[in-house]
Amino acid sequence: MRYFLYNHLTRSLRLSHAVFAIACCVLYIWVNSNIQPRFIIRVDTDPSIYELTRVVREQQQMIDYLSKHPKIVFRCPDDEPTIKYPKQATDDLTSIVLDTTDGCGDTPADAVMIVHTAADHFDRRGRFRRTYSNFTNTSPYRIKVVFLIGQVESAELSLKLERENMEFGDTVLGVFLDTYHNLTLKAVMGYRWLNTTCKDVKMVIKMDDDVFLDVRKFFNTYWNKLSNSVKTNSIHCQVWEHAVVGRTGKWKVERGLFPNSSYPFPYCAGFFAIVTPDLIKQMYSYGKKIDFFWIDDVFLYGMVPAAIRGVHFNQVGRKKRLITDSYMDYSSCVKKRGHEGCPFWAVLTDGRDQFDAEYSSLFQPKRLVPLNNTETKNSSKVVKDQPKPVMHGVIHIDNKKP
Repeated sequence: MRYFLYNHLTRSLRLSHAVFAIACCVLYIWVNSNIQPRFIIRVDTDPSIYELTRVVREQQQMIDYLSKHPKIVFRCPDDEPTIKYPKQATDDLTSIVLDTTDGCGDTPADAVMIVHTAADHFDRRGRFRRTYSNFTNTSPYRIKVVFLIGQVESAELSLKLERENMEFGDTVLGVFLDTYHNLTLKAVMGYRWLNTTCKDVKMVIKMDDDVFLDVRKFFNTYWNKLSNSVKTNSIHCQVWEHAVVGRTGKWKVERGLFPNSSYPFPYCAGFFAIVTPDLIKQMYSYGKKIDFFWIDDVFLYGMVPAAIRGVHFNQVGRKKRLITDSYMDYSSCVKKRGHEGCPFWAVLTDGRDQFDAEYSSLFQPKRLVPLNNTETKNSSKVVKDQPKPVMHGVIHIDNKKP
């Protein structure tokens, strides 16, 4: 009997100990779950207490902002009813938190280049500054380059973006997160910035940060030869018509969002587009009030022009062979005809080696050859306006097809 009572008491004590241990674990988890998580800030240099405090405050403001505004949630299998989009790209979703330091530039420009770039693409932005912000490489044409970027969650990257803006003054930072699916917000923000900052812009060139543009070739062989009628109320780009609406993969569009099997309006391939200045105000105005669509190419260069009505699309891609998203086609053309003979003046690259190769081939001294009399006669005005270091870069036009 004693032995039985002893075993029963022992088992009871063991059970009590186990219950007590479990209760302690639950209490520990509950207490820690109610503690506000700390911000971990890693920087390359030792920031001041003011900088750290400011970054933490801005991060908390961003978290508070995102908790109060509609989030863009995308594609889980078979979850179409749960996908949420903002109703419009309203001003509170495209607010600018960091602006250029010189507005639209201190010197009048022949074109304003708005560049869609990812927050961490510092190298690509450096290539663009060297190529297009450098007047030596674009003279006699002057380009104002502006980079469009969104917010980031990393405090370290946020500090780098602020330092970049302080050093170069050519970045515009929006309140939205810098993600692929927020490109429509980035695009509308770009036209908001143009509408409020650049009152006398002559032309808008929208580019992605992996596109190479031969500025002189573009002006000399294309833009300067156009009649005034196509320099107003017009968009010049690689135009897609009756494009099929994707239902799978990267470009999947839910039927509840867009039921048509094809887009009933033309739109531009987004890597490169030229927009005439008279459209800037309307692009911004309609961009923030029509129903939001997450594919920025279709939305801003298709739906918005359709809502404006009467916008003219000028094909410069595909069979026109002036711009291309195929670097292979471009390279083949250059190999057969040379840079001067090949009609392409813009090409989508990998943003690294291919871009560098085009830069080197365009600006290396080995390509600078004396002009013959015919070239000088046909390009006399350009040669006269160009400074000596780039006189020999005048483009020879050959009307033969590659």
